[in-house]
Amino acid sequence: MAIDQTPRLTVAIVCVFSFASDSLLSLTVSDILDTYSGAGLGGLALAIALEKYAPDVAFDIYDAVAELSTAGAGIGMQPRTWLTIKELGLEDALLKIAGNGDKPTYYYSMPDPPSSAHHFATFHRSELQKVFLEHIRAKDRLHLSKRFVSYTQPVGPEGQVQVHFADGTSVTCDVLVGGDGIKSRVRSALYTQLSDAAQARGRYEQAEELRSCIAPVFSGLVVYRGVITRGDYKGKERPLNDSNFMMVSLALHLVAYPIMQGSKRLLNISAIVTTPQEPGTLYRGPWTVDVTREEATSFFSGWEPEVEDILEVHTWNRWAVNMVKDLPTFVSGGVVLLGDAAHAMTMHQGAGAGQGLEDATMLARLLGEPTVNRAALPLALKVYDEERRPLVQQVAARSFQSGNLQMFNVPELFEVTEELSASGEGLSAEQLRKVGDDIERLKEWQKVASVVNAHEVAVQKLKEELAEKHSAFQT
Repeated sequence: MAIDQTPRLTVAIVCVFSFASDSLLSLTVSDILDTYSGAGLGGLALAIALEKYAPDVAFDIYDAVAELSTAGAGIGMQPRTWLTIKELGLEDALLKIAGNGDKPTYYYSMPDPPSSAHHFATFHRSELQKVFLEHIRAKDRLHLSKRFVSYTQPVGPEGQVQVHFADGTSVTCDVLVGGDGIKSRVRSALYTQLSDAAQARGRYEQAEELRSCIAPVFSGLVVYRGVITRGDYKGKERPLNDSNFMMVSLALHLVAYPIMQGSKRLLNISAIVTTPQEPGTLYRGPWTVDVTREEATSFFSGWEPEVEDILEVHTWNRWAVNMVKDLPTFVSGGVVLLGDAAHAMTMHQGAGAGQGLEDATMLARLLGEPTVNRAALPLALKVYDEERRPLVQQVAARSFQSGNLQMFNVPELFEVTEELSASGEGLSAEQLRKVGDDIERLKEWQKVASVVNAHEVAVQKLKEELAEKHSAFQT
């Protein structure tokens, strides 16, 4: 957009990043791992997509920290997400930093049947974030130390949203985007306003339900996480220096994958454990705490020798996996949610961050339509909500179901005990194959041909609704 050109629309993107450090390996485990799935990536992707698809739309990114992060944990991308990466022009840059390089392979074991391989690219989250930052041309539009507090919706249909920050400053914009993670302050403000409005109309049950959308809920899972240099890994059964590995058992799930190439050669370890706490309840206590190696490894006693090698991590972190419940809307007026702020999910299909990138790309495509001005903006945001919310909530549900299957937390398998399994009378090969088939069926949405089509369908729908609105106005 030319400097002297008035922008067609203005967008304020609220993001969350971790803090910075020059040396990843000198960080404590909490420093390197305490981040949310896809934190910050959705907002950065939106900025990149806006520069590509909506060059006459001005954007600003507001973040609460004083320095941009180089900290973070592992993150994976499925083939469907990779199409979005290609669409944004990031493929070449990301292949250079992928933990598994140009060999995006995932080995899956349960554990007796032969392993099967799937394409899956893995990254260190901070390296991924760095690439995204580098591909934003208008870097002067990134504003740090700006902690979001609240917003005020416009009174008239063509008014602007006022965004208020903790330092006492405010900005105005046509669209406020909440890309600020699972603990989203923007989601909190949006659903507080919706709940208060329902309360004022005497709709008390609706008000209570809307208010319940603010806080994340517990998934029933905790993850013990650690990072180890790949040179320290002694196992010979799986090529973990180049690939990713998963092993599952009753109520347990172990994942290991490379997240950084070169001299740092890091391997990300995640040991997932089912807890007695009911999913969907509020988690009490800190989400992330450092724990002893003995606590983290105690669940995997008696597993294969290669697992013992993988678990040779000296510093561990326990992370309570929380989710955002299915929201009735991602949009209110000129305010819109994307990424974990809208649909934080479990990690079982490696889809959380990718869905945030799809949010960002579709939103940019819709805002990039030349006829979308302030008057037409509600229609564009309506289409975004209608096209993205049902799909991504289905993805979240499938991810949760996939996790239950991967850890055999399904009714027909409950009768299998550790004693039966140890005696050789546990699950049969046929039962294991059925579990694997069911897991694969839950991933059918990832068919790569659908993601680009979804964007085109949304844009076409917007054009038709705009034409219909114009026609009705003329008559």
